Formats: sequence, C-alpha cells, structure tokens
Amino acid sequence: MAEYFDIASFENLFKKHYKFLVLVAYQISKDEAAAEDIVQDFFINFWNRRNEVQIETSFQSYATRAVKNLSLSHIKKQPNAVELTDQISMELQSDYLEEEESLQFKEIADEKVLGLVNLLPSDRKRVFLQYVVDGLSYADIAKANNISINTVKTQMKRAYAFLKAKAAEDPLAIIFIAILLGKGKF
Repeated sequence: MAEYFDIASFENLFKKHYKFLVLVAYQISKDEAAAEDIVQDFFINFWNRRNEVQIETSFQSYATRAVKNLSLSHIKKQPNAVELTDQISMELQSDYLEEEESLQFKEIADEKVLGLVNLLPSDRKRVFLQYVVDGLSYADIAKANNISINTVKTQMKRAYAFLKAKAAEDPLAIIFIAILLGKGKF
C-alpha cells in the first residue's frame, strides 16, 4: 500500500475510482446521495487506515467489495429493508462465487503459462519475462543484458514460436497464452 501513502497518489486513486464506486453503491442503495456518501465514507476510512490495510487483490476489487458491504449496512439501517437486504445479499453471494471462480481460473492460467515459460532456455526466458512481465522495451532489454536489439527480437520471436507450438499441442494453452500476452503480466 506504499503507493497510497502520499496525498497526491491518494487523490489520483480517488479520481480514478470514485464514479465507478458510486455506481456500485447506487445499484444497491438506489439512492444517489446515499451512494456518494457511502463512497466518500469508504475513501475517508481507507485514508485513515492506509497503513493497516492489506490488499491481496487489485484496489478496485477491494474497494468494490468494501463499498458493497457499506451499502448493505446502509440499507439495513433503513426502515422496512429486510426483503431488499435479503435479495441483495443473494446477488452479492452470487457475485462472490463468480469472483472466486475467476480467481481460481487465473491461478490455473498463471501456473500453466509459467510452466510453459519455464521450459524456455534461460536467456530466452529472461528476455521474454523482461518484456512481458516487466514491460521493458526491446532497447531497454538489450541494454540491461548487454546484447543487441536484433538479439532481443530473435529471442522474442523464438519464444513466441515455442509457445505457439506448445499451444498447438494443448488447446487450453492457447487461452492461457492469450491471457498472458493480453494483460502483459501474470
């Protein structure tokens, strides 16, 4: 959470996620003013607890779950809210199960891709990981490894060819490689 310790970073975080989180809160509370208050309360609480909070997923996932919980708490405080709370709780439970399945799939995908990448020769693997995981440019990789840009291009071409060949052997590998290359990290 070190990136949220200074006010400028926190302000950028607020600007980036505020509107989305208000929509999340509004879906549950059906009250625009309450939704804005809920999200503002979340950010105030997060700022006050920034040194204690441990986020194991993305900030957006963490914030979405927190805002959903705060919205449910808000509804429970409203008169005649028992039926609505039960209905929303069931929807949130369904969302939670979908998130869990998605995380399990991601873990399997990461293991599969990592297994394929680990089969690459060490120099090729290092170059490939620097490009895909670290996001370095070919020029930066060449400089860091004291090799030419053409060597980097050749290593990347061979790595992709290897992964493509392995994907042909295992159709599920195509999906895993697409996920890896699509998100740029694993």
